[in-house]
Amino acid sequence: MSDKLTAQEAANALGYHVDHVYRLLRSGIIRAEQFNRVWLIDRAEVERVKALQDEHGRFHRGKTGKGEAQ
Repeated sequence: MSDKLTAQEAANALGYHVDHVYRLLRSGIIRAEQFNRVWLIDRAEVERVKALQDEHGRFHRGKTGKGEAQ
């Protein structure tokens, strides 16, 4: 099992549409590496974002993932 996920795999894991994951990647909310046009996202990064979701699966920008709210 690879420690890297594609944007589609990350979207499936997070319950998001892949277009939303691309927006999060471009905005820097999800950290990843890009090779040509392919994004590779660490599985740990997906778990970090998943931990920031509310009970409805929504990600809130006010959460930073560092235990602090803005």
